[in-house]
Amino acid sequence: MNPTDLAVVGSTHRLIDTTGDKGPFVVVHSLTTLLGVCLNRDMEGLPKAIVIGGTERMRVSSQSLIRAARTRLRTQASLHEQGASSRLLPHLTAVRLQERGYDAADTIPAAALVVTAAGPSIDPAEPDKTRAMTYVAASAPAQLAELAAQYWDDIKDARQAMEILITEAVTAATTGKRSKKTKNGTKGADLAGPTVKPTDLVPVAMAAAAREVFAPGLIEEIALFGRMLAEIPSGHVNGAASVAHAFSVDPMELLTDEFTAKDDWQHSSSTGAGMIGEQYLTSGTLYRYAALDRRALRANLADSGADAATVEKIAQRAEQRFVTAMTYALPSARGTRTGSAAWPTLAVAATCNAPMTAGAAFETAITPPVGLEASERLARYLHSAQLNGGTARWLSPANQPAPSLPDAVRLEAH
Repeated sequence: MNPTDLAVVGSTHRLIDTTGDKGPFVVVHSLTTLLGVCLNRDMEGLPKAIVIGGTERMRVSSQSLIRAARTRLRTQASLHEQGASSRLLPHLTAVRLQERGYDAADTIPAAALVVTAAGPSIDPAEPDKTRAMTYVAASAPAQLAELAAQYWDDIKDARQAMEILITEAVTAATTGKRSKKTKNGTKGADLAGPTVKPTDLVPVAMAAAAREVFAPGLIEEIALFGRMLAEIPSGHVNGAASVAHAFSVDPMELLTDEFTAKDDWQHSSSTGAGMIGEQYLTSGTLYRYAALDRRALRANLADSGADAATVEKIAQRAEQRFVTAMTYALPSARGTRTGSAAWPTLAVAATCNAPMTAGAAFETAITPPVGLEASERLARYLHSAQLNGGTARWLSPANQPAPSLPDAVRLEAH
């Protein structure tokens, strides 16, 4: 994990605890001022933008915010509690088999076999990757490697069939011709017949155990944010959390930052920079909103088959971590170049009966400086939001007192 990731930097913050407040939903509202950053860029390398109330604003996508939150959640969880989203599951499974002492040439088809036995498909020409992203427990490669080792002799024919399939696909991709034999001279037709898939030769018990590895279990981030694994039975998990695109409450002004790089080995007779370039930055105060459906979170965790006490314990822990992550975690962007780590000026995490964004409070853009006015607008909205209870954290701009917050909200220090 990148040690400069701002999601990790925020991991030292004291947890925000809303678990003692009643209500089916938890909402998180925050205002964070950022200076000279590009947290989330578009296809042209420009900071993402959105037009609200006729004014262009800075935007940070919900996907980017969720990624930062997930990264932060993982810093607080052990490996068996973490999730991972990647196409490299077969590759890492092969690596785990190699660590067990198996020959590298044998581990590639074995890893591809055990992954596809569970449902995900691969392109045989790229056997180290799944065709689509898989979102599984971070311990999945080790679990699948253990499973392949357990059935190693039983899947000999299946491994050889997968090796033939991979060899022919790689050969066809590189030369346009199909290979007739494996390295030991065995033809595919001699092994399994032209219509038999390698996975058809896998023992039923092994395939069932491989599918269990893909079960979401009690992984908090999957229970919170959901997942879609179309090729896995019961692979779809509806997310319990909703995260909105963040936007600036003030107008967006694009800054073109020209930079030069000095070549440390440049000859003394040479002049000028070793490289010249430019990047695009912006500043602004972001309004961020997220919501958590407590009932959906518990339903997702209960699908694991865990007892009610375990589900409740993990649900409360997940809520604390989610609320704190959505308050403090930001995309890392180019943190070493922009120094963009920032605490929110005002953050409110509260329970309610109907989760509603306060986005409409900022339809009219605020002319900088925005800190106090933005906080007062958000506070006025919260008075009409019928909050049941919660916590607010205030970082005073210009040593000003916190705006008037609902009585149900407790004011804490950052």
